[in-house]
Amino acid sequence: MAWLPRTFSIQTRLIAGIALATTVLVVLIAWYWTAREERELTAALDRRAERMSQMVARGFGGPIWNLDTVAVANLLDAVMADPEVHEIEIKAVGVEAEPMLRRRDTALVQPLERQVDILHQASPQSPANAVGRARLVFNREQVLVSVGQTRQLVGSLLAAVLAAIVVTSYWLVHRLVSCPVMALGGLARRVAGGDLGATLPVQRADELGQLTEQFNRMSVQLKASSEGLRRSEERYRSLFENATEGIFQADGRGRLLSVNKALAQMLGYARPEQALAGTVSLRRLAGVELAEFKRVAHALQRHRVLQQVPLLISGREGRQLWVELSVHIVADTDGLGPRIEGMLSDISQRRLAEQELTRHRDHLEELVAERTLELNQARLRAEGANQSKSRFLATMSHEFRTPLNAILGFAQLLQMDTGLSTPQQGKINLIRDSGEHLLSLISDLLDMASIEAGRVRLMPTVVDLRGLLEVACDSLRPRAEEKQLQFRLEIDAELPARVRLDGQRLRQVVLNLLSNAIKFTDAGEVSVRARLLHQDPSAARMRVEVIDTGIGMDEAQMARLFKPFEQVSEIDRRDGGTGLGLSISQQLMRLMDSEISVSSAPGQGSCFSFELEMALQS
Repeated sequence: MAWLPRTFSIQTRLIAGIALATTVLVVLIAWYWTAREERELTAALDRRAERMSQMVARGFGGPIWNLDTVAVANLLDAVMADPEVHEIEIKAVGVEAEPMLRRRDTALVQPLERQVDILHQASPQSPANAVGRARLVFNREQVLVSVGQTRQLVGSLLAAVLAAIVVTSYWLVHRLVSCPVMALGGLARRVAGGDLGATLPVQRADELGQLTEQFNRMSVQLKASSEGLRRSEERYRSLFENATEGIFQADGRGRLLSVNKALAQMLGYARPEQALAGTVSLRRLAGVELAEFKRVAHALQRHRVLQQVPLLISGREGRQLWVELSVHIVADTDGLGPRIEGMLSDISQRRLAEQELTRHRDHLEELVAERTLELNQARLRAEGANQSKSRFLATMSHEFRTPLNAILGFAQLLQMDTGLSTPQQGKINLIRDSGEHLLSLISDLLDMASIEAGRVRLMPTVVDLRGLLEVACDSLRPRAEEKQLQFRLEIDAELPARVRLDGQRLRQVVLNLLSNAIKFTDAGEVSVRARLLHQDPSAARMRVEVIDTGIGMDEAQMARLFKPFEQVSEIDRRDGGTGLGLSISQQLMRLMDSEISVSSAPGQGSCFSFELEMALQS
């Protein structure tokens, strides 16, 4: 209740509020009741006035028509017998006579006036004619008296109700609110006085009972928190006093407030009291240079916290120590201003070890630099030798192939001689097969050397793409049929007929992939699929897949598949190869801006694929 002084009790405020609300309600009910009563009495008066007017209009017609003044006077007296009629005036129509009037001497209160025509009907068949005019004035005094009595009655009843409500509210508020609140106030004073853990019995299950339970829990929790704080303070005090690191606390101006035993001993004092004697500043106690102290102070003021700042201090006897300072500013919480808290760790031994380590590191860096120089020189010599080897092999490719071609040529001529015996033909076939195998090995070595030497250049020409794929597959189809393998070639009908690329290198890659597929497949099928991925007016992109149902590979084998001189199959399947075929094919595809990918699983075959961008040729 804002309109009551704050010194009033809750009970007084609550009773005053209830009284105010009840008074407003009582006034509204009284007003409504009396207003309704006044309207009803006024309406009844209106109805009676209307009936009286109609009676005058019908009753006075005959006497006025007959000019019977005695009868009119009697009728006037009869009308005036009604106490609510204050005045009646009758005036005849067409007669030069004074109006007949009756009027009371009492005061007129809120008059109600009615005027009616007095009618007379000579016969039932004739129309009614106005023979006079009557004016009646009614007094509302009786209505107002009745309304006043009603108001007194209603006021008395409502005053009694208001008194009963106020008394009952006072008793209920005192019993249900004031007493429990006073009890809670007593509990709060006990807790504030230090009786933590004090409780009150809960006598009700209402809101005050719940509030009592909350007070009880709060008291118990305060006690537990106080005990926890006490134990925490004891632990903090124990940590502060027994810590191996130096801990201090100073005011905002740098004057020491407390130090622990470790810091005192670090500075050459037996006890903290000796170090604090005279309330000296931390800078003087630790013997820090003024310039260094200002630098640290400015940094602390700017950042509010510093971590592991190396600092050189001097003890009581002039012994210098290297320490790490960790310090922060504590905000003002008790009105005594901000404080500075920090910790000093003795790092003298570590400093010496770091200096020694620095000397060893400098020496080690010199050794590493020398060794690195030697290794770089060795690497450069090895790379030079490797490049020389590659250049030599690439240069000598003609000299290697020419004698072999001569040997193979003479072997073919001897095979055409029909005069040789069967054993002689077998020996010549052996010479030819060995030469072709040696030529294949030398070709692989020379190709790899040429790639490493950077001497392989693509020679794009106009190629019949479908014919190139068919010829490459037809050359190895007999080998597949010898192993009774199904051989399939699927070429997309939408592939362009003429493209521009290095057909020889593409044929070499397809032959290499297909040869490996046939070699490592004992049963099932080997298939080559070529399909168009997309095409525009100037270029097309195709995907070539070589799929077999052979022995397959695991993840470890696939990781080594494209490395030079690596053969990941069983020994009995290597067939004297060099392990360069797939490596050369991958290098050739990279020269064509593509790459061979493989998917495989042991016992489930393999799929080698690549995608190739080709220029269209009209």
